[in-house]
Amino acid sequence: MKTVVIVGATGLFGGHLARQLIDAGRFHVVCAGRSQSRIKAFTTRYGGKPLVFDRNQPDATLQQLRPFAVVDVAGPFQEYGDAPYRFATACLNCGAHYVDIADDPAFVGGISTLNALALSRGLTALSGASTTPALTSAVVTMLSAQMDHISKIETTILPGNKTPRGLSVMRAILGQVGQRFDMWENQRPQQVIGWSRLAHTRLQVGGTQLSNRPASLVNTPDILLAKHFNADTVIARAGLELGLFHHSLRLSRFLVQSGLIGSLAPLAKPAFHLASLFQKLGSDAGGMRVRVIGKQNGKTLQREWDLIAPDGHGPKIPVQPIAVVLDKYAEATVFAGARPCIAEIPLSELEAAMAKFGSKSEIR
Repeated sequence: MKTVVIVGATGLFGGHLARQLIDAGRFHVVCAGRSQSRIKAFTTRYGGKPLVFDRNQPDATLQQLRPFAVVDVAGPFQEYGDAPYRFATACLNCGAHYVDIADDPAFVGGISTLNALALSRGLTALSGASTTPALTSAVVTMLSAQMDHISKIETTILPGNKTPRGLSVMRAILGQVGQRFDMWENQRPQQVIGWSRLAHTRLQVGGTQLSNRPASLVNTPDILLAKHFNADTVIARAGLELGLFHHSLRLSRFLVQSGLIGSLAPLAKPAFHLASLFQKLGSDAGGMRVRVIGKQNGKTLQREWDLIAPDGHGPKIPVQPIAVVLDKYAEATVFAGARPCIAEIPLSELEAAMAKFGSKSEIR
């Protein structure tokens, strides 16, 4: 049985992935993390082999394990420093495929610097095998199939307030508020502000409709879709179900813009505890929308894909692309090389994986 190492296995996303792979029984799952007590407690309860692991000094451990594949769900990838691909390089050097759920556009796009190394070893390294850009690119591929040109791609992620959340997710959200980043608009990069440009979205799949929820601009790897699909504009938004929280963050951006606060990220712990006090409000249903506007034979077309994940299962969505990719690694159906995980997985395969926990989607 092939060995898969999951780094960050006790986190929110890593925990979902580890339990899913352990239950499936296809791989020998090694659950790696920094805390011996947490890793031991996790594997005692769910299975898998515990491994206390320092990602900053991985070489000796990886050379001893010789895993088939290594998954990095630890992050935050924005803080990997001056040598962001040191860990991915170590994985490839020990003969392992690599895959991560990075959500930082620069990190995801830059994984291609390892392409020569991956090719020389006959291995694959995919970055961003998550909601964005793996899932969003699969949806855009489907929606744009009949289009000659794409004018606009819009992605919106809307979790339910009762959905479990992790501290790292909270830190990532707060770290974007008020920060400047490039968005691809009108065929060129435009500087925008995180959590600006308010919009509202009401997700609907069949007879199930969620509340009309606010969303604002966020910095995601979806900007990489512009080059891949030759799109004029790519807009990525995310929102919080409770307007109180969403609008508080939206207004807090002015503190960052004015220079009074460098970043809201240091407030992650108190914000996490505050949000927990209100977790009984709202719903446990979340989802996302991908909209593509383009032209076919000179005629404007607009198509949308909505996804709704019920019963608090939303945090399972970001790791489904990794689960599918690992199967493809095992089946040797993925080309060698290092690249962003864009249009690597058919939408039908991702929808089938998400349907296992009750998620439903619809194209209009």
